[in-house]
Amino acid sequence: MKHAALVAVALIPLLAPADEPAAPPAPGRIYKTHTPVVVDGRLDEPCWQRAESIPVHFIMGKTGEPAPDLPMTARYAWDSYYLYIGYEVMDDNLSVLGTGRQQGPDGNRREGLELGRGNQLFDLAEFFLSFGDRHFFWEIHHDAANRFNDVWINSFEPDWPANRGVRWGLYFASEEFIPDDPGKPLAMAVYLKPKADGAPSTVNDDGDRDTGYTAEVRLPWGGIGAPLELKTVSRIPFIQLDPAWKMEGQEVWLLAVVQFSDGRIRYCHSSPTSPGGWFHKAIAHWPRYTLVD
Repeated sequence: MKHAALVAVALIPLLAPADEPAAPPAPGRIYKTHTPVVVDGRLDEPCWQRAESIPVHFIMGKTGEPAPDLPMTARYAWDSYYLYIGYEVMDDNLSVLGTGRQQGPDGNRREGLELGRGNQLFDLAEFFLSFGDRHFFWEIHHDAANRFNDVWINSFEPDWPANRGVRWGLYFASEEFIPDDPGKPLAMAVYLKPKADGAPSTVNDDGDRDTGYTAEVRLPWGGIGAPLELKTVSRIPFIQLDPAWKMEGQEVWLLAVVQFSDGRIRYCHSSPTSPGGWFHKAIAHWPRYTLVD
């Protein structure tokens, strides 16, 4: 990912501790959509016009300092079955790499993506998602080739016995994956934005000038761990109800991150207070959102 106005900075040390803020950030809002979302990556449904546009531009390790150029925006929506993530990346040279490995439930397998290989980083978006638990949450990755990772994170306290068996106080359960709700599968899509000549942007082609892409990710509530008491349950034996979830008024914690391939700035993110270090350990700085109609 290349941005002409970005100045060179050193890669931020990932092991630096993150200070806790005096109070959590004031919550934003995620609005309910009452019309279907077609997951094609285009962000043309009414819900995306209504959603708050969240700049993903704070430079990692420089608290509250935005990048000179806006590299990414994120938007969120929800309904009774899914949390929707929509985002747009501004990028003039998309660089991505797949793992060649498939993961996910039967009938909904997806190829993973590489975050980096050796000294080479790749362009991707990351989202960290929690229902208020500081120790157990999802980290997902998505790229311009529509590859997808889902990693279940265990963040241990220093005095937990289990902490002695892991590095950095973190266990990355990379073999876990987000399951589908019955009849409600996870889905994602990418739309490569047109270049100056009208042709779509490309991946892994240094010979042209891209403009970036837009993307949608659809996450089933049950798969990402919504509280079970919010799920519609049948009281009649052998009767299965539609797996709807009563999510209005719930709070979710969501941090959006963009990773750069050119190394001048490694990450930008959506938290104005995060001081650097592991995003996983700075959960007190993640933006909060209330689900509203």
